[in-house]
Amino acid sequence: MCRLGCRGRSLGIAEELPRRRPKTDKPTRRGLAFVLMRKDGAVLLRKRPAKGLLGGMDEVPSSAWREGKLSIADALKEAPVPANWKVLEGGIRHTFTHFHLELAIARAIAATSGLARLARGTDWVTVDKMTERALPTVMRKVIAHAVQA
Repeated sequence: MCRLGCRGRSLGIAEELPRRRPKTDKPTRRGLAFVLMRKDGAVLLRKRPAKGLLGGMDEVPSSAWREGKLSIADALKEAPVPANWKVLEGGIRHTFTHFHLELAIARAIAATSGLARLARGTDWVTVDKMTERALPTVMRKVIAHAVQA
């Protein structure tokens, strides 16, 4: 209810107040997510840095997330390990509070010779154990797309 001295009431717009500010356009960043799987279905995950976006959570490795058009050829150079990477049809889209993210997805089966040495902060996780991990929604989308493809 508006008071007698209310400017909105005197202008006849009190019922419309408060007005929401128009939403600003969010930029779109793009990248290539790398889903490396073992023959038993385990997926290679790594821990994100403790600070920053999704700090301390698990993720599949990916190229840098950049604005502008995604160059698959350049993004493939950022693969975590040499492998026969196959870029899958489609991809995923996720919205954070301050930007949209579009990820293309590349999948490969790990060669048994490369299984012995894992980079620090990485781990093999089977799909049935994913719920036990600190895995953000965007990475769950990526893994689901790779497993279903």
